[in-house]
Amino acid sequence: MSDTAPLKKSQSMLLIAAGISLALWMIPALRPLLIPLVYFNTHLHELFHALTGILTGGSVGYIHVYADGSGVAQIRGGNLVLVASAGYLGTAVAGGLMIAHSRVADRAKKVLWIVAGAMTGSLLLFVRGDLVGVISGLLWSIALLFVVPRLKADHLIFAGKFLGLQLCVTSLHAFFALMAITTSSPATTDAMILQQATGIPAVLWASLWAILAVFSVFGSLKLAWNGTLAVRS
Repeated sequence: MSDTAPLKKSQSMLLIAAGISLALWMIPALRPLLIPLVYFNTHLHELFHALTGILTGGSVGYIHVYADGSGVAQIRGGNLVLVASAGYLGTAVAGGLMIAHSRVADRAKKVLWIVAGAMTGSLLLFVRGDLVGVISGLLWSIALLFVVPRLKADHLIFAGKFLGLQLCVTSLHAFFALMAITTSSPATTDAMILQQATGIPAVLWASLWAILAVFSVFGSLKLAWNGTLAVRS
């Protein structure tokens, strides 16, 4: 196999995954298919809150994921700025890393196993309450644990890139929703929590997260496209 063949295959998988992702978001008839992907994003969003809470000295009460795609993680203690920022930034960075590291089958498989382990661990340790949240987490865990060992090489690469892209797209979409809520509603959001704690306007927190997320996403896409990381077949 030529030195450029693995990179070209990876680029092709990235284009296919991007095309399907855009179709899901732009074609109204396909949008119901986004619902499981929104739950996927929310589970990981809340898990990043929880893990950051633990890593900064706090503890986790529970994670709830609701039917409308929103969620909440009860964190006691920890670094408030890092914990509140971890949800939006964590999913955007995780999506970018999934894309960048899913250029060959063995790496894509490892990435998907990590995601499967994270979803399963979160379900066992933290996810409680709302039935939709429990069922969606259970279905994602079962699907990943069952499917990943059975996927062929090209399908592993596609799955890693596709799920990574969905995390990125849904994270960026969530930023726009957060900006809209922050500027027009008193609803409690991660940005509003930090405004109350620091006095810095919520819109500035949301803007900062959006800027960091965009740089992370496009940086990862550039790495994935150019093959900056070493690629082995």
